[in-house]
Amino acid sequence: MMIRTTLKYLALCLGLLLFLHPEESYAQQYHVDLGLRSQKAFGLYFENGIVAQFSSDSIAPKRLYLGIGFISSRLGSALGSNAIKQDNYQIWLAYYLKKDHQLRPFFSLGTGYFKADYESPDFKVLDQRSPLLSVTAGLEWASPYQVKVNLALGYNIISGNGEKGPGTLYPTFAQLNFFYPLR
Repeated sequence: MMIRTTLKYLALCLGLLLFLHPEESYAQQYHVDLGLRSQKAFGLYFENGIVAQFSSDSIAPKRLYLGIGFISSRLGSALGSNAIKQDNYQIWLAYYLKKDHQLRPFFSLGTGYFKADYESPDFKVLDQRSPLLSVTAGLEWASPYQVKVNLALGYNIISGNGEKGPGTLYPTFAQLNFFYPLR
């Protein structure tokens, strides 16, 4: 009985080890990175969420990534406070320079959808939704542990001031992303 239990734990540890240290095969056609994003609008809220990036070896291998993500102040500044709950659904295209270096500059163009929840019918007259259009530039560090960390500064081309567009959609922001390669 004890040997079976030990073998189960060893098999589980081996599986976790293989998952945490995947080897790239030569036949691999695409790459998937799953990650976490923390975004801070300068002068306003922290927003956190989940993101993913996809790259294909047939189109600019490990340089051009298509990304998707959901970030929200519900997972940031609005968690346990009376901050305005706002959600961002994002899609972006990122291009990385110096693909074989440990520090890689990048830039991206993103779009998506922004929605603020003011939680009161009194604020129905204010804009609560907006399309997103943004540009970002930053630097990514490929750690020895396969985790990629990138820091970026961004600018929302479409932003709001309360009279036109949501007042909590600020133009400038910073992002911190952690990506782990799944494939």
